[in-house]
Amino acid sequence: MNYFTLFQLPKKFRINKDLLHKNFYKLHLQFHPDLFINDSESKKKWILKKSIEINKGYKTLKSSSNRSIYLLFLNGIKVNQNKLLSENQYFLKKYFFLYEELEIIKTKHNSNIIHLNNFFKKIEDEIKNCENLLDYEFNNKNWNAIINIISQLLFLKKIKKT
Repeated sequence: MNYFTLFQLPKKFRINKDLLHKNFYKLHLQFHPDLFINDSESKKKWILKKSIEINKGYKTLKSSSNRSIYLLFLNGIKVNQNKLLSENQYFLKKYFFLYEELEIIKTKHNSNIIHLNNFFKKIEDEIKNCENLLDYEFNNKNWNAIINIISQLLFLKKIKKT
């Protein structure tokens, strides 16, 4: 099952997230397992499988990093997220510097909200820049550049979660 087809979206990196949400809820209302409690066991299993597929598809398309990895997969390129994180030595160094900067802000500035907000604003700006680059590179089918940008995006999102 192609998730883009499932949610009636064009197969591209930049998607209409409002339409994704709308179609997710529409499908969820159609295939929610609680609506089929009186049906046969085989139909309940099929509905459960469909519901899991809908949830997995939504989670995949909602996230820019997951969506980009999925788009690569649809284009015949399989990417291992853990391998991506360990292979990009340049960005690995940058990641450690960013993480160190965050630790300094947390300790030296006593988790000053202004410093933390500025730091996370910088991370969010870098994430948006990566997403813009991904959109451009997907349009040009530049697979190697896409893989490199995905690794950066994964690092930045990891920092954002801390």
